[in-house]
Amino acid sequence: MKNIQIYYPKKYDGEGYTKVKDNIYKTVQIYEENDTSLSLKGITDEALLEKLRSMAEWKQGEREIERDAGTLIIWYDGKKYYKYPDDEETIYENLHNASGEAIYVTSFMFEQEPEFGENEPFVTDISQYPLEDILDEFFCYVTDFYEDENADDKVYSYVEFASEDISDIEKLLSIVGKHVYNKEEGEYIKLVIE
Repeated sequence: MKNIQIYYPKKYDGEGYTKVKDNIYKTVQIYEENDTSLSLKGITDEALLEKLRSMAEWKQGEREIERDAGTLIIWYDGKKYYKYPDDEETIYENLHNASGEAIYVTSFMFEQEPEFGENEPFVTDISQYPLEDILDEFFCYVTDFYEDENADDKVYSYVEFASEDISDIEKLLSIVGKHVYNKEEGEYIKLVIE
């Protein structure tokens, strides 16, 4: 990736986005009921655990991912909770519930570099690497691949990054104007930012 620049999409002017710092916006990530992703956190509040354990409405998971894991689910106070039949004591909260959660976002545009194993600039798909290594390095994830922009622009690629922690996005902004690529060093691949 080279010529990494800030991209300012029109959606940031719309309802649901609040500028909190230069190039960082706060929004709410809404998860649809059919979203197959799970982000679980163990419940430690003993009063809540006791209340959830005593509830009789637990039922077998309805979605494929829940059914495969053999989970039991329950909705309580607008949140979805999980437990496993063989471990009645441990209960998890699904952090991806329908009410949404606050996230911080920023968007970049950049050129892909085929000489570093990335896609040709005219290809609309963005190469998995070094993008995946960037996500790992800065504890972020992608929330928008800007399909229209990537289809229309034969030079630049577009991506929106997000994190629940604003400091992750602040650190990610440090790669603007830099050259980012993967380099093989012996048996390992190293993410290079220069």
